Amino acid sequence: LSSAYSGAHGGAEVQIDAAASSALVQRLESGAKADVLITADTVTMDEAVADGLADDPVIVASNKLVIVVPKGNLGDVTGLEFFTRKGNRSVICAGEVPCGRAAEKAIAAIGGEPEPLSRAVDVRAALGSVTSGEADAALVYQTDAKSAGDKVEIIEIPDAPVNEYPAAALTDSGQDFIGLLRSAEGRKILQDAGFGTP
Repeated sequence: LSSAYSGAHGGAEVQIDAAASSALVQRLESGAKADVLITADTVTMDEAVADGLADDPVIVASNKLVIVVPKGNLGDVTGLEFFTRKGNRSVICAGEVPCGRAAEKAIAAIGGEPEPLSRAVDVRAALGSVTSGEADAALVYQTDAKSAGDKVEIIEIPDAPVNEYPAAALTDSGQDFIGLLRSAEGRKILQDAGFGTP
């Protein structure tokens, strides 16, 4: 998306801050400047709107939760029940970030309580716990799982929670970037990365 935007705007440099959604909102609250805010769920964007940091968000993508395990699945993980057992080497995101809320929702849907070995600060850290061998399973978005390539195996979750990704322009340049996200070219880029698009 950065390359596509840069190519269409005379080589404009695009800087991406891909921190957890809650951290991005905190940075804006602390005075950080940005052209566009994209969050991994509507709850976080709603908070940003309520705080006067953004307005008029539009949904630009969606993502769903999956289970990732290391190649070979040595923990013999078969489903979400693995995340409800104390002592299992499982990781989910912290509850204040979108992937953590989605994980808690998925586990609650099977009547369980999360009992992770640890809580990751964001989805990349959760994925890293599996690719590094620190955990036997993590709950991450399908796009992150796809980005790990053959380092992980993916276990689909029946009726997995789907997060919608809203974007809000904070400047005119931000409007242009959202225009790219909603264009046929932008949607194809997102779909190729594993996102759903509206």
